[in-house]
Order: sequence, then C-alpha cells, then structure tokens
Amino acid sequence: MRFEELWRIVAERHRWAWLGLLIGVLATYVLTLSPGVLGGDPGELQFVPYILSIPHPTGTPLYCLLGKVWSALPIGPTVAWRMNLLAAVSAALASVLVYQCVYLRHERPVPALAAALSLAFGLTFWEQALLADKYAFNALLVALVVYLALRWRQTRSSRTLDLLALVYGLSLTHHRTMALFAPVLLGYVWWHERGALLRDIRRLLRLALLCLAPLSLYLYLPWAAARGLPPGTWRPDTVREWYAYLSDTGYASQVRVDLPELRERLTFYARTLQHDFTWPGVLLGIGGLAWQVRRRTADAVFLLSNFGLQAFLAANYHVPRSWVFFIPSFVVYALWVGEGIAGMWIGVERLGQGWKGTRAVALTFLGMAMLTWSLAPFPARYRPLRQAHLGAGVLDPWRQTLKGGRAADRVGKAIAQVASNAVIVGDWEQATPLWYYQQVEGLRPDVQIVYPIDRLEEAASRGHLLYLARAVPGIADRWHPSAAGPLIALHAEPVYGLPGEVVSLGLELGKGGQPGEGVMRLSGSVYGEADYRPSTVLPLTLYWQAMPTPAHDYSVSLRVFGPDGGQVFQVDSQHPVMGTYPTSLWSPGEIVGDYYEIPLSPDTVPGTYRWGVILYRALPEGGWESLQVIPSGSEVAMGDTFTVWQRGNDRFDILSIP
Repeated sequence: MRFEELWRIVAERHRWAWLGLLIGVLATYVLTLSPGVLGGDPGELQFVPYILSIPHPTGTPLYCLLGKVWSALPIGPTVAWRMNLLAAVSAALASVLVYQCVYLRHERPVPALAAALSLAFGLTFWEQALLADKYAFNALLVALVVYLALRWRQTRSSRTLDLLALVYGLSLTHHRTMALFAPVLLGYVWWHERGALLRDIRRLLRLALLCLAPLSLYLYLPWAAARGLPPGTWRPDTVREWYAYLSDTGYASQVRVDLPELRERLTFYARTLQHDFTWPGVLLGIGGLAWQVRRRTADAVFLLSNFGLQAFLAANYHVPRSWVFFIPSFVVYALWVGEGIAGMWIGVERLGQGWKGTRAVALTFLGMAMLTWSLAPFPARYRPLRQAHLGAGVLDPWRQTLKGGRAADRVGKAIAQVASNAVIVGDWEQATPLWYYQQVEGLRPDVQIVYPIDRLEEAASRGHLLYLARAVPGIADRWHPSAAGPLIALHAEPVYGLPGEVVSLGLELGKGGQPGEGVMRLSGSVYGEADYRPSTVLPLTLYWQAMPTPAHDYSVSLRVFGPDGGQVFQVDSQHPVMGTYPTSLWSPGEIVGDYYEIPLSPDTVPGTYRWGVILYRALPEGGWESLQVIPSGSEVAMGDTFTVWQRGNDRFDILSIP
C-alpha cells in the first residue's frame, strides 16, 4: 500500500483513532489505578458521595451527586475502587476532548493524537487520574468547555452555544477555579456575536438561565449538612458561615503574590510543565501558540487568557501539593502542542505539493516521530506509578501521606480492632479511611472518630478508651500507650495481660545475658493480615514486658533474615510504640504492644524468612550497648519464621506463617 493511500485511510478512520485513544489511555489508568481506600481529600471523596454527606469547602455538589450514582454501578470490588475509576474515566475523556479540539481545527488525526497522549501521560495529570480526587473531573470540565467554545466558534450553532452555557454552569458547581473562565468566555462569545445577543434579548436570557440553573445544585449542601454525617466538620448555619464555606475563605487567603517568591514559584511551574511535556513538547507548544496567533487570533487570545489566569493562580496558590492546580493550564497547553504539530504537518504538505510520494514518506516519518515522542516518557512513568499504587506502602509513625497502595486500607480496617465505644483521634489523612470503613463497609458504628488531632483533650473527656491514628509526642506523660495494630491505644493504667491471639515467645533480655539479670522480656508476637499483593507488607506486633522498670530508654531494631541467613531488612525505632513510649517510663510487669511492618517487594526471593530484634541504647560517652538474650548471650532475639512462595516475576501466590 502506498503512503499516500495509507494517510487517506487514516484520515477517514479518525473516529477509530479517538476510540482507540480512549481505550488505550483508560486501560493504562486502570492498570495503575489506586486499588483501594485513600487518605485525605481523595479518601473523603470515596465515602462522602456514597453516603450523601457534605465535603470540605467549597462543597463540589456536582461531584457528590454524580459520585452517588457512579458508586452504585455494579463494577469493581469496592466503592473506593469505583470512585478511583471515576477519576480515571474523567481523565481519559479529557484526553479524548483534547484530541477532538485539535482535530476539529485541522482534521488531521496524528497531531490530535500526539497532543492528547502528551497530556494523558504527563506525570501530574496521570497521577490525578488514579485517585478519587476532584482534579481529573475538573480537567474533563475544562476540556469540555474549551471544546464546546471552539466548536461553537466553527459552527455558530445555537444548540452548541446553549450546551456551552449549560456545561459552564455545571462546572461552577464543581471547582471554583472555573470562575476564571467567565470573563474570557464572555469576551470570546461577545467578540464573535458582535452585539447580536443584545438584539435578541430572549436568546440572551435563555443562555443566562442555562448557565445559572445548574447553580441550584448547591441546594444539596444544606440538605446534606442537616443529615449530620461524617466528616461533620462543616455545618454552616448562618449566611455568613455559608459564605465562608462556599468561598473557602481560609484557603482563599492563600492566593497571594509574594514578589520575593514569585520568580521561584513561576520557575517551579515552568519546570513542572517541562517535566510533564518534555522539552520537545514545550517547544511544540510555543510554536503552536505562535501558529495559532497568526491563523486564528481570537482562538489564541481565548486560550492564552485562560492559560495565563489558571497558570498564574496555580503558581501563586500557597498550599501543599499546589502542582495539582496546574492541570487546567496543562490541558490548554496540550492544545498548543497539537497546534505546533499540525503546523509542521501542514508545512510538509505544502512543501511536498507535486511530489506526492515524497510528501507521503515525509508525513509518515513526521507522524512516527511525533507519536514516538508523545509515548517516550511512558515506560519511565508507568512502572513507578504501578508500583506506587499496587504496592502496599509501609506506614510511618506520622501517616501524613496515605495516597498510595494499601496503607490507608490498613489504617481504616484497624477500626475493627478497637474496644467497644472507643474514640479514635487522628488527622485528616488518617480519619478519612476510618470513616470509609465505618460508613461504607459498616464496621463499628459504635466507634467515634474525632478530627483533628488537636481535639485529643476533648476526646479524652468523653470517658471512653482512646486510640490514636498516628504518633503524638508526649502522650507517655499521661497515658500508657500500646499498639493496637497500626493504632495506638492510650490506657489510663498499665496493661499486664497478653491478647489471646499472641504467639508466646518468652525471651528474656538483660545486660550480661545471665539468669537473674533480665531487664525486658519479649513475651510474644502476632502477625497482622497480609494482603497477598505483588508488593505487600507483613504487619507484625511485638509484645514487650518490663521486668523491673528499665533504668534506661532502649531503642528497637527489627531485622529480617532471608533464606540464606543474610539480613534483608532493618527498621529502627527510637522508642517502642512508634517512638512514643520510652522504656524508662514503663511500670514493672507492664506489657506493651509494639507495631512494625515488614515490606515484601516484587523481587523478594521465595523461601523461609525469620525476624529478630535488638534492644539497644546510646551510651553517654559514645557508642552503643545492647541487651543480650538470656542465657544464650546473643544480641538478636530471634522470632518466628514466615515463608514466601512466588510465581512469575512479580506475584506472590501465598504467604505462609507457621
């Protein structure tokens, strides 16, 4: 088949190109999708739509109502997974709309496809496609508004303009940054209508009604707030409180231009853009903007104004993870990438007039080069994202990032282990997975979940057993902390008994390794539930007992030894119980649970493993002193074995614990 005929067929079959794009991008997102419950804002949006509660400001009523319908679909294993999938579908559709925007203008599938892929597999965009957060859906709304505006500009269809007004109104019920589109969109429509709307008042009123009617979705929020469901932090009653909630006055004050920092923040934005699109993409985007300015000035002004407003806002938004606000401007930049490739394509077509064979060959090489470029970052980004989300994620004592793997699942499931009518106190990142398992999975409705951690004193006054979802310094001055899985139980009095499921060890440790010199006893251990994933962790709780009250503060070093006897893992904790309970504060005979997680990576060698622990302290004059096992004199107190079977390159079949 000749090249000229090949490109004719490709042009005729562009409908299959966008469908293939949708399937390919969505399949990639699903393969890297976060598999379960998440912490923080994504975790909130996994359960709030399902129970029809009120989320954090500014409410996102459209997403809550859509999420309620979506979460009821009979797909996937859990509500959490389905809400993650909603982000993936939103991001994939946004990529398709980028394709359609470029194709609408040039009717050439290769530039459109390359532009869409450059957005879809940019790291910032890809990351947000895997989490049940609002940013992927916002990108879809941005792309849809831009597509409808450009389509209306080309067709001048009244129905398209009506649909644009309706969609824009809906977008205002999702994310407030869409308000930045208002002046630019009005100017764009006004420029092309040239006063026609003023001469047709009925049409103007219809457009205004279509734009404003979706704002009625905000009536959902007072109804949801009145239900009193978690999170329950936001229950505005007065007009002033509702204004503060809807405008999010707390975070709105974080939008500010600090001239000393401006250069640094704009540089960070530029570096993120370059990292996501690569240098060829940056140059193509700049060239595409220049091309668009020459060919369609009004479109260029429309897109450049939106890009500038979104980019400048995002660069000067002084909040954690500010890069997620770059995404709307990246959607626009992807269109310029498509314009740049289209300009090159048209240039080759014009230069090759009269030389059809040469032109077809040149277009073939150009098309292959552009598609190869757009997919080039894929391998380097795919595996880390897959590992990040399909891996288990080892919990640290502070749990401030629970947005990957199964870490949030383990925190959330721990609600099943607490005492009756207990109170669990945590920060936002830990509270949301606990609420998910309580509200969606129906675990432990008797348990109270208190947020934020600053309300610990208030929670203590309720008279129930307290648990912490993360480490808090200084708690040992008032309570006797002990691990309850990944949580910390705060006992008013020392605990002297072992839980029933504990495997007894009875290993005494002392200074000289001689009988009668015991300082601490490793009384037992218990394994938590392992999830048998390609990458997983093995939860392990050790139970220590003070013999006399230790005169010193001992640190713990957990070691894991492989099938060949060599050490394969080590983690140290300054004090037991996530670093919160110095041993010098223990009572004689007190038993304390001490939680750890043993990571099992995809390249874990099959075989039998064994863990051991060392208790040691830093000497004032320098150096270290370790307690020794009585009577063997060994520094390492050896615990149980566990066996790992492995099939293929990255999957565990079974993890066996004797």
